[in-house]
Amino acid sequence: MEEPVRSQARLDQTKRLSNAILRRTVVNVVLFIVVYLVLFAGFMTTLGSAVSNFVYELLGYDYALHTLASNLFLVLTAIGFVAGIVLVVRSGINRALRYFDLLLDSVSDILAKSDGPVMLPGELAPTAMALNTIKATSEQNERAAKAAEDRKNELVVYLAHDIKTPLTSIIGYLTLLEESPDLPLEVRERYTGITLDKAYRLEELLDEFFEITRYNLQAIPIERSRFDAALFVNQVVDEFFPLAEGRRLNLVYEGPAELSVFADAGRVARVLNNVIKNAVAYADPGTDVRVRTGLVTAVDGFVWWELTVSDQGRELSPQHLERIFEKFYRADESRGSAAGGAGLGLAISREIARAHGGDIYASSDAGLTSFTVWIPQGPSVARS
Repeated sequence: MEEPVRSQARLDQTKRLSNAILRRTVVNVVLFIVVYLVLFAGFMTTLGSAVSNFVYELLGYDYALHTLASNLFLVLTAIGFVAGIVLVVRSGINRALRYFDLLLDSVSDILAKSDGPVMLPGELAPTAMALNTIKATSEQNERAAKAAEDRKNELVVYLAHDIKTPLTSIIGYLTLLEESPDLPLEVRERYTGITLDKAYRLEELLDEFFEITRYNLQAIPIERSRFDAALFVNQVVDEFFPLAEGRRLNLVYEGPAELSVFADAGRVARVLNNVIKNAVAYADPGTDVRVRTGLVTAVDGFVWWELTVSDQGRELSPQHLERIFEKFYRADESRGSAAGGAGLGLAISREIARAHGGDIYASSDAGLTSFTVWIPQGPSVARS
């Protein structure tokens, strides 16, 4: 349907342009004829007799020569008339050709990505609109391509950042096994199993890393399912036991023994990993890192899954709190750089929380810093 409309618009424009050129050419021809006849008539009226008598006398009153001169004058007058007509018509043709020059210049400006809209005469208004649409679409596609490339690059960095989490756990458990050869067999088997699980997770992340090079994500895909959040949180917390023990920190779980929630467990695990890793890295030695979870019902009756990780350490200023979830931002002055990374962990966490329809917030008061994740659990989400 759209293509016939465009074809009809092009035909209408061609017809209008042809009519405009033809009309202007005819008007110019008529004006030339009128002006030429007026000048000819004026010449013949005012000077015709005097010139004729002068020529007659000049030719010795020879009637035959006078007649020949008169005929030659008429021939030259006719030639001048025809030449004038030709020049007027040629002017119209040149004007038509000038439209092509304007179109070529406009296309060249678009290809050169010049600023400003395409400007054409009124007769070419539809073409000007079409060229401006092409220019705007081209610029929009270029911006979209650049944004897509930036997103892909950011996500590559995201994955590289997240690879460090299971790798750190693997190193931690293997170091613990190496430094504690007298650990009970069941504990060694447990640590070995966790290490193997983290190695599998690392393999998954590497697969995702290679996949991202050919997959342009517009948004983080979310695949929700129902699971026990209490068991889930405790499993994530257990992964940080070696790191916490190395910094003389106590990992404390606060929540019910069972808690059914509806979310993307894999994505939320990345959020919780990032937040706990941050807390373990920046908490004061000998303090508690508390992980609290539960369901909260809002005033409007909507149910939210709440996850809060708190640590006691250096306080975050309001300026840092405003920017802490920005990509590549690191509050080095207050949170140090011991954890390394590119400042993406919390940005990733916010992206995942918002992809669920929730969000993540930070607060810091008297050295107690808390990160709270909200994941919607309302009926509309549960049925999605």
